Parts: sequence; C-alpha cells; structure tokens
Amino acid sequence: MTPKPDVAGTSPPPEEPAGRPGIPLWDLVRGAFEDPSRRVTVLGGAACLGLLLLLFRDTLWDFYYSWTTDENYSHGFLVPLLSLYFANQVAAKGPAPVRGGAILGGLLLAAAILVRLVAIPLPLAFLGELALIAGLAGLFAVLAGSAALRRYWFPFFFLLFMVPLPIALYTRVASPLQLMASQMASAVMNLTGLPVLCEGNHMTLPGGVQMFVAEACSGMRQMTGFLALATAVAYLTTKPGWYRAVVVLAALPIALTANVARIVLTGYVMHYVNPQYASGAYHTLEGILMMGFGLLLLNSLCVLMDQLTPRAEGVGFPGRAMLNMNLVPLPAPKEAS
Repeated sequence: MTPKPDVAGTSPPPEEPAGRPGIPLWDLVRGAFEDPSRRVTVLGGAACLGLLLLLFRDTLWDFYYSWTTDENYSHGFLVPLLSLYFANQVAAKGPAPVRGGAILGGLLLAAAILVRLVAIPLPLAFLGELALIAGLAGLFAVLAGSAALRRYWFPFFFLLFMVPLPIALYTRVASPLQLMASQMASAVMNLTGLPVLCEGNHMTLPGGVQMFVAEACSGMRQMTGFLALATAVAYLTTKPGWYRAVVVLAALPIALTANVARIVLTGYVMHYVNPQYASGAYHTLEGILMMGFGLLLLNSLCVLMDQLTPRAEGVGFPGRAMLNMNLVPLPAPKEAS
C-alpha cells in the first residue's frame, strides 16, 4: 500500500517559538491597569506615589548626595534595584488577596508625613529617610492590602541598607572597629615575622615607616556590604532557620577578617615592596581583592553548612540564588528543506 502524497495546505502550521517569560511584577501591575474595575486604583496609586516622592524630594537628594560622596554608602544605588528583584520574586508566586490594609497603611503614611514635616526645620535626615520607607510601605498597604504587605515585607525591609547612618552613630561604631582592626593587624604581622609597634591607630614598621589606619579603613564599608549580601542570601535560600541565622551573623566577623587582611597586606607591601604601592589606586585594588577574599570566606561557610543540610535545598555560593532563573528553552532549529 503506497502512502498518499501530501496535499498542499493540509500540513499543520509551524509552531510559534516560545517567548521569554515576562516580568511577574510588571505583569501584575499591567493586569491591574487593564482591568477596568482596578484601573482607577492603579492611576490613583501612581499619583499618590508621585506626591509622596515630591514631599520627600529633599530626602531623595540626601540619598543621592550620600551615595555619590561617601564611599561607605556607594552601594546605595544597587539596593532599590535588588529590592525590585526580590519583589519580582514574590510576584512570581501570584497575586495576594486584596483585603484590609487601610488602617495599617493609613497609620504608616500619617506617621511618615508627620516625621517628614518635623524633620524639615531640623537636621534629622536619618529620620526622614526612614520615614520615606515607611511611607512607601504604607501606600502599598493601602493599595494592595495588609496581606500583600506581609508577603512583600522583605523588599521594603531591604531598603534599610540604603539609609546612611547618622554621623554620631557611625563614629561610635567605626572608632572601636578602627582600633580593633589596627590591633589585630599588628598582632598578625608580629606573628608572621614583621615587627610592628602599634599605638592606637598608628603602626610603626621597621625603618621608622609610619602606617595609619584611617576611619575609612575601619571596616564599616565591608561590614555594610557583607551584611546586605548575607541578608539577601539568607532570604533567598530555602535552608532551615539556623542556616539563615548563621549566614547573617557571619557577615560581621567575615567583614572584620577581610579588613584586617587588607591592613596586613598593606603593611607587607609597605615593608617588603615600596610604601608608594600602599596608596592611591594600589590601595583601592587591595580593597577589591579583600572583598573577593571575604566573598570566598562566605562561600566557604555556605559550602561547609551545605554538608550538614540536604543538598537539594538552598544555595551554596551567594550569587547562585540570584542566578537561579527559569529559562525557557530555545526552539529547535528548523531542518533545511
């Protein structure tokens, strides 16, 4: 029996190639806007957001000024982007039920506006910056409900890492760290055969070479960065609670260790190489290398704890959770006719 020849027009149409997945957070907003019953709410929320940002315009300028002039908070530009990423991860789970939230959101908004008005004539930038985050959370609760705020709590919480500390609080934390890092670094150099005389933040190397640990080298920058990174890793992982707690708590000693290693490396360079290679661009390069060293320590800690928990859960390397995206396979290439 001979097969029937193909008749023109009877072959099935070629399948459309699968497209890339959309952005869940944007899809939720767009879906709400396209719904006629919710469009007014979306437009009203956008207008209220604009008014809130206009009210806090000086606070936004304070953020920009701190992020561009203070190296301790140069990571501030990344924090809102990461918060949006976390919110997008939550949105991928689907919409939250819209119920309640008017009272809670109204209280947060009222408190934020009150603090903002009080902070206008007073030098209370720190309170104004916290009030802005509270106002954003309150507006979100009014529009989306208290259940949605509970689901999206971490993106709002993570915004705290972009807030610069008050100068008085920063000094109270940085000064002891500065002294501790100097003492630990001098102890390491003495143990490794490089005699160092440590007097406060001043260290005297052989030959009378002077080395000073400035406030910028106190380790606050590493501590802030590692704490934010460890908090993000703890949130993204599906490991048990003790695993997450250890990751967050380990950020502080890891940051201190990386900073001490940087000071020790600087001392070695000043003594064994040339003091000119311990300043300027070379000093910045040392800081970058020690940040990598700190990431290696954090990764090693995660790998070690992974041996104590099921391998199928959680993440090892801190960046692996952020790279765990749902990729759509590309369509198979068509055969040549």
